[in-house]
Formats: sequence, structure tokens, C-alpha cells
Amino acid sequence: MISVHNPARSRPLSKNVKRLMKLSREDPLNPNVTTISRKFEAKDYAYCDMQGSIFMAAIDRGIPMEDFVPCYMTSQLAGVIDHCFSCAAGMENDDISKVLQMPLLLKSPEVIVDVVIWLDEIVKKLDPEEPANTAVINACMQEESNLTEKGKEEKPSPLENLTVEKLADEYEYAYFLGYIYRCECLLHTESSRMVYGAFSEEFMRKTYQEMFSQGSGETILADCALEICRRLDMLLIGKLWQ
Repeated sequence: MISVHNPARSRPLSKNVKRLMKLSREDPLNPNVTTISRKFEAKDYAYCDMQGSIFMAAIDRGIPMEDFVPCYMTSQLAGVIDHCFSCAAGMENDDISKVLQMPLLLKSPEVIVDVVIWLDEIVKKLDPEEPANTAVINACMQEESNLTEKGKEEKPSPLENLTVEKLADEYEYAYFLGYIYRCECLLHTESSRMVYGAFSEEFMRKTYQEMFSQGSGETILADCALEICRRLDMLLIGKLWQ
């Protein structure tokens, strides 16, 4: 019998992967580890901004971060985006960009949200004897299949009852989360799944609340994103993986 795994319950990172991620973050604390640091450019900040927009689009769809993040960060679609945003070539010269195309990411982040949730729904309802690829193809061929309507009637969104202030907070947190996740991926040339394995949504929400609980006024995320990632990396080195 075929076992189908929900992408939101992706297998944990191996000890070796964790070890390599830890080593990459120990420089310059560990003189025996040499890491080539990435110099962030305008396009890198633009990539982080794009992913922040994708996460905010999930709030637009009524999907809370605790539900969206595990589906997105462990999805194959996130893996494709990882490749497009890799340090090897950048979006401008990457062949896969011809498939995704910049306008999709800049102007229609909600499409990415819909695809991720749609694929997750297919996996959840998949017949154990049916290959996942076949199920996706069949769903695409069904005329009544509509990504934007998929799963909307199943249950009310927990975001519906939030006050305007609380909803605004969720948008800000969603943007922060998408932005910093992409920043971590770019800094260490790691996949979304790896970064999510190190920094869960629950951990990131707690960290976000601690970092900004005493803040005053508006903060430009681009100005402090690298410092935030540095602090997150220090937490991994000093606490999580000792």
C-alpha cells in the first residue's frame, strides 16, 4: 500500500544536514570554518520583498500563517522558486524564470498561494492507490477545477473574527516571515525546506513578538533583515543544536 505524505508534515532534517547548516553559521565564531558570505544587492532585497508579498496574499485568502507556512515552505513550488532566486545566476538569467516569469511573482502572488493550497488539498484527498502525479494531472484536466475556489467552503477562516488592528498585525507578521525566510535562504544558499526545518512558524512568531514588542515607530525591514538573520543564526548555534 502506497503511503502518501502531506507536504505540511515534511520529514525532519537529517542530523548531517543540521550539522552542515550549523557549521555554515559558525563563521566567524569558528576559525576552522570558512564561509563565503553573500553580498546582498538590490535584486536580493527584491526577492525577499516578493516572498513577503506571497505570504501576505495568504492572509488575503484567509489562510493563517500556521497553516500556510508548512505547506508552502516544504512544497515543490517553493523549491522551484528557491532555484530561481539562487545565487548561481539570479532571476534575470535563470531558465526557469521563462516558465514562472517575473510578472507572476510581482503582480500575482495570490496565484502561488492558490496553487500551493490546491496541491495540498489534492494530497490530502488522494486515494492511497493513486500516484500523486496522476492525481494532479487529472485535477488539472477537470473543467470544473478552479484554484481560487478550492477549499474555500470547507471551514471558516480563523482570521475572519479579528479586529482591524489584529488583522493589520497579521499582515505585518506575514510580510516579515516571508521576507526573513527568503533572506535566510539567500544568505546560506539553502532550500526553503531546510530553513523551515531550522525555524518553524511557531518559533518565528515567538521571535517576531520578542524582537518588536518594545519597538517604537515604523521599521524598514530591508535595513535590519541581515541583522535579524544574524541573530536567528546565533540562536541556532548557541541554543538549538548544541
